[in-house]
Amino acid sequence: MRTRPKATTDGFTIATDAADGLVPGTASLLVHRHDERLNAMHNALIRGELHADGDQWTMVPRNVIEPAGSGRISDAFHTLRNARRSTLRYLERRGLARPRVQWDQFQLLATSSKDA
Repeated sequence: MRTRPKATTDGFTIATDAADGLVPGTASLLVHRHDERLNAMHNALIRGELHADGDQWTMVPRNVIEPAGSGRISDAFHTLRNARRSTLRYLERRGLARPRVQWDQFQLLATSSKDA
């Protein structure tokens, strides 16, 4: 789910409107920021324990997974290259063929979004 957690001395509080379906236990938050053009991405994955105190939900961090990059273009290149390698390994392990991208369907979506 998408939420805007608030940092506290105990961890991160989760907005009550986003709490529907939450259960106490191991949890993670993928936090990020970027500019208005979705460039200069900075992100981190925070893992910890989620618990409730009445109607207040708090995620207490245990560790942070190293961010994917500093927002430089070279970081984006490395992420794409690593994603391609990971994808190929995934397909090979399962004996799957690389799926064909339906570019015509993407073009229809792009065209209809311009008209909206």
